[in-house]
Amino acid sequence: MTRSHMTSSHMIDPAHFRSAMGRAATGVTVVTTDGDAGRAGVTVSTLCSLSLEPPSVLFCIHRESKTLPLLIGNGVFVANILSGDQQRVADSFAGLIPELREDRFRAAEWDRIITGAPALRGALCRFDCRLASVFDFGSHRIVAGEVLGVETHAEEPLVYSNRAYRRLQACEAVAS
Repeated sequence: MTRSHMTSSHMIDPAHFRSAMGRAATGVTVVTTDGDAGRAGVTVSTLCSLSLEPPSVLFCIHRESKTLPLLIGNGVFVANILSGDQQRVADSFAGLIPELREDRFRAAEWDRIITGAPALRGALCRFDCRLASVFDFGSHRIVAGEVLGVETHAEEPLVYSNRAYRRLQACEAVAS
């Protein structure tokens, strides 16, 4: 039997909330930026589409992230959705590889599309964006970007759930 926690939001235990959210399977994205404010990047698990007109995406980033002021200062970013074989890139931009902390970009090869922000070679999708808006909410900032260019590749995504990377497995369609 599953435990249910039906309480008001101010009574939810943060550790329990984090654990529950960790069960969701999400794609893994590395958001990168470059420009006058400097080059930086961060691993996020919250990228989603925002609008078709104009084409736009959003992601969440902790308000104390060192990448955030650089991203805002540059006004551009690439949301690189990682393919199944790019776990090292995710770990690098999450700060989990000590020898790459000073230059996380050494974990992969990079291109430029339109804005000049680094676009990861071999990524499942690369959304080249102009910063459109930033919203505050709780411990994070919600960043919206207008998509100026999109590139896709025929790969499987890197997925994260229950504190581990996962790969999708195809299943057979069931006739009804």
